[in-house]
Amino acid sequence: MFKKLLTGTVICIGTGAYADGEWTVGILGVGTTGTYVGEDDTVGVAPFLTYETDRLSVGLDGVSYNVLEYQQGTVGLALGYRGGPDFPNKDPLFDGLKRDDAVEAGITAQLDFGNAYVSLHTMTDVSDTHGGTEANVVVGYAIAPGSFVVSAEVGARFRDKDLNQYLYGVSATEATAARSAYAADQTTTAFANLAVVYPVTQTISAVGIVEYEDLGSNADSPLVDKSDVVGVGLGLIMSF
Repeated sequence: MFKKLLTGTVICIGTGAYADGEWTVGILGVGTTGTYVGEDDTVGVAPFLTYETDRLSVGLDGVSYNVLEYQQGTVGLALGYRGGPDFPNKDPLFDGLKRDDAVEAGITAQLDFGNAYVSLHTMTDVSDTHGGTEANVVVGYAIAPGSFVVSAEVGARFRDKDLNQYLYGVSATEATAARSAYAADQTTTAFANLAVVYPVTQTISAVGIVEYEDLGSNADSPLVDKSDVVGVGLGLIMSF
């Protein structure tokens, strides 16, 4: 979740893309609230690395390429990586429960209206790991008060039942005396992002990010301890 926010939001508002390519590297301190039963709120460090051209974007979470560019927007293809859920191994509720990492492919599209934009991002498993699909529709707005650049986004996230089962479900064969079976359903939930970039020098910028996501009916899973998730990040990025 959090690396997608860093890759998508920070690059969108903090740096430019050029025909000859631009690298952005950085390090951010990040914190997220625990989602699963027995999972503590976490604080750590996340690396940040992207390479951008007019059409190509390569980051730690995947690759996208704009196959169509027109005056008001773009349409592209994407290939991404989804790490398996990091279940708390210290809680007996999760004994023997494991999910493999997944590779996903999809389509991206964005329409620009001055400082505002509307985007669509869909990804489907192509590695036969969970067989599910996620689609995000986002409405965003970026402003530049003084030296700051501020971007705010609100959106809706659709996940089908296969992806939710991978993230939050318990199959009949995975059920134990401590862990009841749970068949996840498809969900459409809300999320919001806020990012602030402040240029320290011509190449180095300070970045602050906040993300909120509602879990919807996934909060009913016996594996889940929260009804929403909050993530924050603060650090420095350098572009060259």
